[in-house]
Amino acid sequence: MIHPTKLLHAVRYLILVPAVSFSLVCQGQQTRISGRVVDQAGEAIPFANVVLLHARDTLNTLCGCATDRNGSYRLEAIPAGDYLLKASCIGYAPASCRLQAAGQELQRDLVLHADPTTLEAVVVRGKGSIRGIDRTTYTFDREQTARAREARELVASLPGLHIDRTANSLATVDGKSVLILINGVKATESELKLLPADRIRSVESYDIPPIRYLNDADRVVNVRTRTLDAGWSGDLYGTLGQLFSSASAAFSRIRGNDRFTFDYASHFNMKRELRDLEQGVYEYGTGQDDYRYDYLQKSRTWGDQHRMGLAYARSCEGRYDLRIAAAGTMTGQRLEADKEIVRTRNGLPEECTGRLTDRTRTLSPTVEAYYHRQLTDRGTLTLDLLGSRFGNEQRSRSTESGERGFDDAMLLDNRKHSLIGEIVYGHRFGQSNLTLGYRAHCNFLANELRNSLSAKPQEEYIDTRTHRLYGEFSGRTKRFLYRVSLGACCDLRTGREGFRNWTFTPVLLAGWQIGEVHNLRISYRSSTQMPEIQQMSEARILIMEGFYRSGNEALRPAHLQSWGIDYSLMAGRFSMQASLFLDHTRNSLFDDYRSDGQNILQRSANAAKDLQRGGRLSIDFRPWDFLRIGGSVELARQSFRPSDTAEQYDGWSCPATLYLSAGGRHLTFDLYQKFGGSYLSGLYRCGIEKSSYVSLNYRRGNLAVGLQCFFPFIRDRYTNETTAASIVRHRTDHHLRRKDHTVALSLSWNFHSGRKTASMRQRIENADDDSGLFRIR
Repeated sequence: MIHPTKLLHAVRYLILVPAVSFSLVCQGQQTRISGRVVDQAGEAIPFANVVLLHARDTLNTLCGCATDRNGSYRLEAIPAGDYLLKASCIGYAPASCRLQAAGQELQRDLVLHADPTTLEAVVVRGKGSIRGIDRTTYTFDREQTARAREARELVASLPGLHIDRTANSLATVDGKSVLILINGVKATESELKLLPADRIRSVESYDIPPIRYLNDADRVVNVRTRTLDAGWSGDLYGTLGQLFSSASAAFSRIRGNDRFTFDYASHFNMKRELRDLEQGVYEYGTGQDDYRYDYLQKSRTWGDQHRMGLAYARSCEGRYDLRIAAAGTMTGQRLEADKEIVRTRNGLPEECTGRLTDRTRTLSPTVEAYYHRQLTDRGTLTLDLLGSRFGNEQRSRSTESGERGFDDAMLLDNRKHSLIGEIVYGHRFGQSNLTLGYRAHCNFLANELRNSLSAKPQEEYIDTRTHRLYGEFSGRTKRFLYRVSLGACCDLRTGREGFRNWTFTPVLLAGWQIGEVHNLRISYRSSTQMPEIQQMSEARILIMEGFYRSGNEALRPAHLQSWGIDYSLMAGRFSMQASLFLDHTRNSLFDDYRSDGQNILQRSANAAKDLQRGGRLSIDFRPWDFLRIGGSVELARQSFRPSDTAEQYDGWSCPATLYLSAGGRHLTFDLYQKFGGSYLSGLYRCGIEKSSYVSLNYRRGNLAVGLQCFFPFIRDRYTNETTAASIVRHRTDHHLRRKDHTVALSLSWNFHSGRKTASMRQRIENADDDSGLFRIR
């Protein structure tokens, strides 16, 4: 008989031996992967990121490391299986290769190619900014990242950018339009705030946008991210104020290769008893009669805007990216205005009153499908298709008492459909990039107008199309930087008054690096501007008795050519950019006045000459970490001639802005001031609408509270007046009283949770911003 103790020892032995044997076998199947990361010249790339991903789930990282000073890396104890080995470094396009681990030691070297699309012409290493031919690329240290609560705050700390507290949006200090991209895709403010600050790898700030974005914005900011966090992200924001109130919510969920995003935003312009003032005068003559129209208008505007968006994205690292998005925007605007009028005809005055009400509702849904495919190691193909619809309902009523009084009710219903498609092929040649693309933009408008000018509804159909072929080649040779963008644009309109215009639209840039902090660039740009739907519409709107507004179906697209010399200095805490420019617009679009002997007609026209030349200067200075001072000033001479037979008139423009930010990690103070001035806009010398606010913000963790005061020191007053070339003398003095000394309280909270995962990079983005809506004056 076997003793129980001996039996127990035997069982343990029988279990232990197979277990040890199995572990030894498994250990024998583990793989060591080593190699070097080098550039196309064979030089080592130190501190490059090397990660090993599961082949079946490229968002699941097994392990990773950074290369040493010799560019070498080593990954130990890799289980058997199929993997994707990937290397990346700022200034280079990522490289990857597939491998199978089966117990042997593997040697894999990865070659990274300089990528001008992500970091054009690397000229400085180890510093926070890198100047390229058409952009500046910024990286951030840990202290900068720690001071920002989310990505937008970090981006807003860059030279020339700030958060405009009036609109709660990212803006340039000098007031130019900004297009936000996240890894190449057009993004909303909410989507930018969903990104944690520590997930930003670099930010590219384009002062001259790529050719496909030239007509979309004056400045493009492309935020490139590291691997994002799987799980949930969210951002909540609300503002309650005298001038406006707003609220927004955005949530994102990442799971495996998939990402789902939802966002909702609303904005309310408050209905205030305090009314804006507009005092003006019209002087004109028809036939043998002379007219003068003096008025004092007291108006108030209010409304609301709501937007909701859904997006689904799927990314397979090194293979393809897919994104499908849908969004809807609903806008409502109201206007009420009362007038005190003195109408004078041939020296005989008549006192009367007037009233204008306008109500507009717009519904705009959009759907977009995007697909990006990696064809080869150097070649990519991108497709983008977007469809949108604008449905507008506009109800307006204008009345005036007196002998020449009227009562005009306008009902406008229009439906505008747009379809935008784009295909882009990209190829990399060493340190240079080639891009070839085609874009088509088709608009279809059905318009129905009812007013007192016609017993029957006025119906019209307008179809416009824009076709663009373009190619872009950029790179560098030592200290010489270059970009050559060649494009051909065909603008056409079908129908009786149709047109077909072909325009050559190149962008030529050449730059030199002078030392470590100086850069010089010369540029030539060419682009076209298609007239808006309203400007080509035949619909006639009554402004006042004997005075009408209409479109012009004979309009032609405008062609802008710009020459420039730019100098930039980037020296640590101080940056400066100075520019000299010459802008010439052929067939410039402006509002003209015509007389048929009985009535005055205001309509859009093409100018014979529109020339602007001058200089700009912008600075950004950080004497200490807690203080930032920035600003810009422009001095320009403008020349305008409405027709070949009219006289030319000139004018000076000198807008200026000042921005100051001070504070630490928890408490910040912002001051922004946009100074007035005037500029020429067609037949008008227009005053610049001012902007002014002070803001105090407190942040604790993910929670932030802000208090803003708008126009604390000045009032928003400006004047518009026609020039001597106009047959109608029109002058208006505006005082936007609803803005004076208004306050607002804001509250925001965001969160991020989950594990690290990959992010998608969309290379192109399209949108249609012309709603076809009519302006009521």
